[in-house]
Amino acid sequence: MNDSIDYQIVTESLASMLEPQPRVVDNLIPTWNFVIVLLSMLFLVLNKQLFAMRFRMFSLSTKHVDVDKLTREWNPIASLSGLSVIVIYIALLSLVIQKIILVFSGNHILYSGTGFYLDICAFVALYLILQYLFVILVGWAFGFEKAAMHHEITHLTIAASLDVILAVFVFVTFFYPTKLILIITISIILIITIIRIVKTFFEVQISSKMNLINNFLYFCTLEIIPITVAITMMCRLIATDCVL
Repeated sequence: MNDSIDYQIVTESLASMLEPQPRVVDNLIPTWNFVIVLLSMLFLVLNKQLFAMRFRMFSLSTKHVDVDKLTREWNPIASLSGLSVIVIYIALLSLVIQKIILVFSGNHILYSGTGFYLDICAFVALYLILQYLFVILVGWAFGFEKAAMHHEITHLTIAASLDVILAVFVFVTFFYPTKLILIITISIILIITIIRIVKTFFEVQISSKMNLINNFLYFCTLEIIPITVAITMMCRLIATDCVL
């Protein structure tokens, strides 16, 4: 009698120990992530090979005279190389934002799919389009078209440099998706963005002869407020899974 009881207890214990457990695959990298980065790098290489001089001017245009020289020779915003820079910028920046929200929130159901990534891409693209249209409209209305175009060209040249930086950091986050790496990545992006805004602020001030207060309000509307709103939306998504 006792032997049968002991036998049942032992066999039940072994059965529960040998029962297969589901494998955790949250840390596996989706294939579409690699596809986006590889395509972005491919377009970067093609851009450099097909438009070598223009790509070099994108990368080195840090001074006011460099940007002016760039706009005298051609309009990069309306060119194929300029469009490819913006597309790569949107794709990689959106991927970084998606990874930040995913890692810090831990919600793989809502934020790990392509649908959420495409939503971010649409948001970033809409912001860039509206900013460009508003800059051109304000420049035309107040008579400083050259300064307004300089603003957009500077944004484009910085985006060209950020494309390379973003590609490197996205690859790092694929294999080390830690909060520290993502904080370093977003910090570098914000530092470069702040430098761009401050640099462009003074250059537009010199070129347009605009009142200092009006120039400050102009940059607040176009740069500071949208970035602040975007960061707030990210924080709310991480904390509450809602942007409102």
